[in-house]
Amino acid sequence: MSEPKDPRPAYLEYVLCLTAFAAGAVDVISFVRLGGIFASAMTGNLAFLGIYLARLSFYSAAGSAIGLCGFTTGAALGHSLTRDRPRADSLNILLGIELLLLAGVVLFWFPVGHKNGSLAADFLIALLSVSMGLQSIVGKKINLSNIPTVVFTSTLTNLVIGLTDALRSEKFVLPRDTRRQAASFFLYFFGALAAGAMAYLDFAVLVFLPVAAIAAALGFKLLQPAE
Repeated sequence: MSEPKDPRPAYLEYVLCLTAFAAGAVDVISFVRLGGIFASAMTGNLAFLGIYLARLSFYSAAGSAIGLCGFTTGAALGHSLTRDRPRADSLNILLGIELLLLAGVVLFWFPVGHKNGSLAADFLIALLSVSMGLQSIVGKKINLSNIPTVVFTSTLTNLVIGLTDALRSEKFVLPRDTRRQAASFFLYFFGALAAGAMAYLDFAVLVFLPVAAIAAALGFKLLQPAE
C-alpha cells in the first residue's frame, strides 16, 4: 500500500536539503578557518567551550561563546520576525536575511585576516552563527519529518529507527520521513565534504558554498506560486 500524497508543497523538500548543505559547509568553514568553532552545531560548540575553558584557551573559548550567543540571537530574531506570519512569508524573510548575513561573510572574508581571537574572526563567527540561528527557525517553519536543518544528531537517530523498522518488516520499504531524513543528513555531509575539500586545497572560494545554497533555496521559494 502506497503512502498518501503529502499535501505540503514539494519545494519545501528542496529548501530543506539546500539549507542542510549550507549548514554542513558553514560548520567546516567556522571550524577549520575560524579557530575550532561550530556555527550551527551548538551541542558540539558547547562541548568545545568546556574544553577551551578547561585548557585556559580563552581566545577559542571567546569564539565558542560568541557562536552560542550569535545562534541564540539569530533564533530569537527569526522567531520574533515570523511568529504571527504565514509560512510562505516567514521563509522569504528568514532566507532573505540569512542570505544577506552570509553575503556579509563573503564581503569581509577577503580583506580581513582570520587569526584566532582577532576581532575580524570573532565578527565572522558572529555573522555565521546568527545566520544559522535564523536557519534553525527555517527548519521549524518547514516542519518536515522532524528535521531541524542545523544539527543532525536527532535526525540520525530518527533515520536509524526508520531503517531498523524497514529491515524488520516483510518488505523493505522506507517511509517518506526516513527518505527525507536520509537526504538531509547526507546533504549536510556533502556540504561539509565540499567545504573540507576546498579548505584542504586552500580554495578561498569555499565561503561561497553556503551563500550559493541559500540563494538557491530562496530562489526555489520565490519561484513558487502563492500557497
